Amino acid sequence: MMSDLLVYDQSILNPVLKIIIFIVFLATATVYLDARRQFGGRVLRVINLLFCFAVFMAVGALIRYFGDGLSFGFTPDLSMKWFQSLAYIVAVSCLILAGHQILILFRRKDT
Repeated sequence: MMSDLLVYDQSILNPVLKIIIFIVFLATATVYLDARRQFGGRVLRVINLLFCFAVFMAVGALIRYFGDGLSFGFTPDLSMKWFQSLAYIVAVSCLILAGHQILILFRRKDT
């Protein structure tokens, strides 16, 4: 019984967890979108980058749910996994830039 849950191709956990991951990142994007109304200036730059991070992670998670896309027009050479990887690269780039903006925001000024 428990071993059936751990078989990747047959387990109900596989699609359920993929949907949960998408919903979590979508909710995170919604929180950042709401936070944009509360702040301005440099903090808004950080929030905008974190919002982009959450959106691209949600896009990557949604693409992951559909797999390689072979069943609806994609080929092994041009599978949806390429777009998933690109979405994750953009997301991580936004996260790195947000971290850099936080470093700039809280940098100590030597007097």
